[in-house]
Amino acid sequence: MAGNKLGILLTTSPEQQDMHSVIRICEAAIESGKEVKLFMMCDGVYGSNCAALTGLIPKGVEVSQCHHNAEERKIEEEHSPVKSASQYIFSNIIEDVDKLITFC
Repeated sequence: MAGNKLGILLTTSPEQQDMHSVIRICEAAIESGKEVKLFMMCDGVYGSNCAALTGLIPKGVEVSQCHHNAEERKIEEEHSPVKSASQYIFSNIIEDVDKLITFC
């Protein structure tokens, strides 16, 4: 089905309104039957510590973050449900999705 895959890039920290918007968009997209892939980089990697965001994973949202940015910010990835990824993985997400929304 065309238009069934949504990609989201989040680069801002959880205290910004963007985090709330991303969570609501992901929930709405999943409810409407879309496949959702969320990639976090820069300060967006702090979202891996946000229960509301990681709570999207069991609902079907694929959540990954830039390993380099997480390492720079001393984000513990070992026991996180968020996938550790690279910019190469993000480029694959861009190629795979029908639409990409960015929060910068």
